[in-house]
Amino acid sequence: MDAAEDRDVKLQRASGDLVSEFSAKLPSLLWRAQTGTPIRTPRKWAQITKTEKLVRLLEPFQEWPQLLDPHLQTLLPPLVDAFLAYLIKHRTQYGSVSAKSSQAGNQYPLPRAICRLLYTFCKVRGVKVISRFLNNEPKYLDSMLRAFIEWDAVRPINSEELAESETQRLIWEERYVMLVWLSHLLLAPFDLSSLSDDRIPVPYDNLQQFSWLPSETPMVAKSILSLSLHYIGASGKEREAATALLARLALRGDMQKLDMLTGLTKWAFAIIQPTENVESPSVYACIGVLTFIARLSASGQVDDFAPLINYVFQQTLGVLQGKSSVSMTIQSSALARKIVVKILRNVTGMALSLNERDDSRITDDQLSTIMEEAIDHFLVSLADKDTPVRFAASKALSIITLKLDSEMATEVIEAVIDALGENILFEKDDGSLVTPLEARKIGTHILKRNLSAVDAQRWQGLILTLSHLLFRRAPPTHQLPEILQSLVAGLGFEQRSSTGSSVGTGVRDAACFGIWAMSRKYTTRELMELQPQVVASQYGQKEVDVLQKLAVELICAACIDPSGNIRRGSSAALQELIGRHPNTIAQGIPLVQVVDYHAVARRSRALIDVAKATASLDQIYWSPLLDALMGWRGIGSPDAESRRHAAKSIGTLSTQEQFKTMNLVLAKLLRMFYSISRNDVESRHGCLLSIAATVDAFTSQWEASAEKRDTPEAKAVSSQVVHIWDIFGSVSSPTDDDLTFQTSRPELTAEASSCLISSLSQSTITTGLAQPSEPLLNRTLQILSLCVSRSDDISIETSSTALAQLFPLLSPSKQEETVRTWFSHLRTSWRLPTGRGQILALGTVFKQLGAQSDVQEDIVTEILRYTKKEELIEKRVAAVKCLATSILPYMTSTDAIANNFVEFLNDYTTDRRGDVGSLIRVEAIQAVGILLQKTLNSTPRSPLYQNLVGCVCRLACEKLDKVRLQAWLSLQGFWESAGDLPPLERTFEHFSHVSSQEYFAQLLTLQDIDWLRLPLLQGLATSAIAGAEGLIRASRSALTQFLNTQPQPRRQEILMAFLQDLSTILNDNLQDDRFAIPAVEFVAFLIDSHIPVILETSDPSFRKLFTLVQKAHFKSANIARLEAAVKVYAALSRVDSLRDGVLKKMTGLLLHPFPRVRSSTAEYLFVVTESEIIKYEDWSAPPKQLKSQVDNLKVTFSLEG
Repeated sequence: MDAAEDRDVKLQRASGDLVSEFSAKLPSLLWRAQTGTPIRTPRKWAQITKTEKLVRLLEPFQEWPQLLDPHLQTLLPPLVDAFLAYLIKHRTQYGSVSAKSSQAGNQYPLPRAICRLLYTFCKVRGVKVISRFLNNEPKYLDSMLRAFIEWDAVRPINSEELAESETQRLIWEERYVMLVWLSHLLLAPFDLSSLSDDRIPVPYDNLQQFSWLPSETPMVAKSILSLSLHYIGASGKEREAATALLARLALRGDMQKLDMLTGLTKWAFAIIQPTENVESPSVYACIGVLTFIARLSASGQVDDFAPLINYVFQQTLGVLQGKSSVSMTIQSSALARKIVVKILRNVTGMALSLNERDDSRITDDQLSTIMEEAIDHFLVSLADKDTPVRFAASKALSIITLKLDSEMATEVIEAVIDALGENILFEKDDGSLVTPLEARKIGTHILKRNLSAVDAQRWQGLILTLSHLLFRRAPPTHQLPEILQSLVAGLGFEQRSSTGSSVGTGVRDAACFGIWAMSRKYTTRELMELQPQVVASQYGQKEVDVLQKLAVELICAACIDPSGNIRRGSSAALQELIGRHPNTIAQGIPLVQVVDYHAVARRSRALIDVAKATASLDQIYWSPLLDALMGWRGIGSPDAESRRHAAKSIGTLSTQEQFKTMNLVLAKLLRMFYSISRNDVESRHGCLLSIAATVDAFTSQWEASAEKRDTPEAKAVSSQVVHIWDIFGSVSSPTDDDLTFQTSRPELTAEASSCLISSLSQSTITTGLAQPSEPLLNRTLQILSLCVSRSDDISIETSSTALAQLFPLLSPSKQEETVRTWFSHLRTSWRLPTGRGQILALGTVFKQLGAQSDVQEDIVTEILRYTKKEELIEKRVAAVKCLATSILPYMTSTDAIANNFVEFLNDYTTDRRGDVGSLIRVEAIQAVGILLQKTLNSTPRSPLYQNLVGCVCRLACEKLDKVRLQAWLSLQGFWESAGDLPPLERTFEHFSHVSSQEYFAQLLTLQDIDWLRLPLLQGLATSAIAGAEGLIRASRSALTQFLNTQPQPRRQEILMAFLQDLSTILNDNLQDDRFAIPAVEFVAFLIDSHIPVILETSDPSFRKLFTLVQKAHFKSANIARLEAAVKVYAALSRVDSLRDGVLKKMTGLLLHPFPRVRSSTAEYLFVVTESEIIKYEDWSAPPKQLKSQVDNLKVTFSLEG
């Protein structure tokens, strides 16, 4: 997790606005607007769009449901009141088809809209919380039950209503909410026989199976029973509500008198233990029945359920362990297994409660059997493959353990701890693994535990069990040392699946919960009495107490763990530890402020900023953080970006005590690097990057601390830096195979090697260290040559930077020889994908060759060769980028290549990827800024530089956002300093800014500059015609506003100048669709929108336009060109001298082979002439059939000649 901004913070800030908007929009959805009366009338129908908008306002709260709590009292009662008001006033009209609704299909019945919203509240905040706000007056039980039966039975009357049936019948959200509401109403303390009459219907014929049901059973109970049985096997959420309703019914006192609890319990087991001749129930029916049993055991009183305890336990265990098809179905369902765990937990808890009272209904033998079977099942379920089952088993085991006597509870805890010790290996310093038996001979306290062989899923269940036990304060203090050691091991647990994904996150999350629970439930005195040696932490020092060791472990997890949940969980546990045990942790309060819950959300920030701030608080945190960064969570992390951040963090931490700590860090890193296997490419990558970051830190410290350069620590680090060059001459040096074989991940080795060479070269030059030997320099140059020949961007970028740093260390002859070698490679790779690296490398070393001007000239000539259109686009982009960023800034005279950049700015190369020429234009724009800076004060400006500014101005108006932004930034820099341009009123710095109306209004002020107006219009036409919808709207609005603010004579003058320039653009780009089509359509837009009256004096300009438009679509099969021409013809038809010619062209297009062109022409021609012949003809018919009508039109328009 490396989010740009914390989503929780965003939600917290926006929650008030979301709730306010919901509260403001809700009344209009529920109630009719009636003025002058306090009586409110509920609507019959609610608009779907409004309902869904309200649902979307609530759904973001799933991230942080508690934010809704203060508002539930005001948000929920209106929904409940409106539902009940509808129930009273419109209940019988639910199934009626609204004409408005059936036509538009955009309305819900009001109960559906309310239930959608209530269900969303349940989904966000939980049904237990929301159900408290439902009305539980007994008088509504009858109405609610009747409404459910009636509404759920609605069917379409005829085939015409079939399409509307989904609008009329209850949907699952309605059934769920109404069933939950019915179960809430069953809490009424009165007998059901007094709450309804006997005329209430029984909706389904499914009560024959209950032969034991007494005849005096109230009809309302039978109705509810029938309803619940129908939905208890449903596949949707209704099943949950139906099981709750059935359990609530069975547990009522008046129903127990009818023996309904026993009868329904036996019925439930009969369903999941069918006889041979009965069809097996579905998995949903099994889950529903098991959920019903679980609800009975959870909500029932011990005295009421006592006769059934042993029966339920044995039957449940029998179903789970059986071999029948139903047993197989239950065993294959994670949800079913989870519910079984809950049943066994509840029943075992009841059995223990009865035993405590010495109740004779449960014997000691029965209790012993129940305990043994239940605990054994829970321990086995801790290793279940599905997380919900493990969660349920760990919670169940902790609850049962809490109810046991201390001796038996201790045995259970020991069993959990012993299970954590299984399959653990031990690791020597050299990385070899030994068995626990061998480890005990050597001494386990000097070996590192290796958890690679343990079952990660089982460990999660076991650690979670210990955490739940700690949360309930079940373990005695004498067992805390072993528990805490397991938690610390779990906090650093990690395993990878066969696909490389992490499977250790759940274990670490459970360990965070455990430490948090321990901090909360045990006193400071109890924890301080523990011997520090019993918790052999990974990073904590031996001389500190247990609490300080735990704090260190949590800090390392909060700063470095790859999972955002673990970092936040560790932060929360650390806050609890420090808050509950004050004055026990070094720099406790500042530590909480630094390792903040929100600060550690972003990993890059946690690794670099938070880790540095934490280490600076106290020296006790520095070494553990450094060790953690050098482990699997840091430079051994599986993803490259995390390793880069970890390396940067190590470099930052190395400056803790300036040169002293740098010496220690470099020594550790070098020892680690030489011990890493060559096959462990990721760790080598991270280690080399860390060495490079530390060398960079040394160079910076050397420059900043001139007075400490002669200290022994500084000299020791200098000596180490000099010897780091030896890496490239040792057996651990990157080989040619490491940099070329794809199986060796060469891009990682190339990046790390380049970064280290770059850092060493810079340090050698800056600090004046002894240069490496010539063989070492040659080897590093060879490595960089291989790196720069790669095709991935990161290798090319880092290696070209490294070459720029290394070049000053080479002799002039070696420099020239290297450059000539690159020339040779580039020529042999003409039109091949390789060569980008050499091009960029030539640019980076250009400034290093100041004394060799002939070589510099050769570099410029060579790079210009690769900007030609014959070369691959990737290499052309690299060449232009090289010229713009690496060569131009260091050239004394740029006139020789300035013309090339005009060509680059007009590059519109396209391939199957689209406008790939935009990549070249973007890079060329960067260079224009440099070229223009050198001519700011020269007046008049040369045509070349006017051309450059014009190109940038055109690109600042064009339709591509990325090009437009870069062009504007370049133009803005020039505009601010140029004295011959209008004043710059506003600046724009972001993508969104350069798509606004204000932006284009600013650009239109340049139309007064004659040499800028034509390129300005050329770019503006592409945005106003071919851009995205928002861009078209913004550019046209800016143009309209600009013209409307001008006086009438001036406006006419500007428009004619625009049309003349557009004629020039069209004439120059007649065959280029990119500019010709927008120019033609832009002409039509200007004439239609802004020239109401065409003066006779302007006739030549329009005649020229008419001629150019004809040329633009002459013999063209491009429909866009033809349609644009038709728009201009329609606009030009208002010119009297051109009208006949225009009508002749348009009638001719009525016989065009393309139906779309004929139809478009007919539409515009009708607008121009209002001819009835055009209006009623089908212009999509073949041209042969239309010829007679076209001839009639010509006669009508007098166009025969």
